[in-house]
Amino acid sequence: MKLHQKGFLLVALSKVDSLWDQSLIAQTFEEYGSAGEYAENTIRIALDELAAGGLITRLEEKLDIHNGGHKLVFKYQLSDFGRSRMQDTGLI
Repeated sequence: MKLHQKGFLLVALSKVDSLWDQSLIAQTFEEYGSAGEYAENTIRIALDELAAGGLITRLEEKLDIHNGGHKLVFKYQLSDFGRSRMQDTGLI
């Protein structure tokens, strides 16, 4: 049984110092076999919710130009609170 998506994102961030959201999205797509704009937006919402809850923090942002469009992307890091909550729930 696979982890829920937010748990997967937290575990992925716990293994590195920081990651850009595009990398987290790519890893999530690979793990869950998903693709497409809807799935990408769902992951971005999950990241926003984790950041709003203080489990992860945004370190940087930049405007990404891809396929003729512009998208604001973020670099995330697991917070100390997030690491503590992961320990409390058995994720790490």
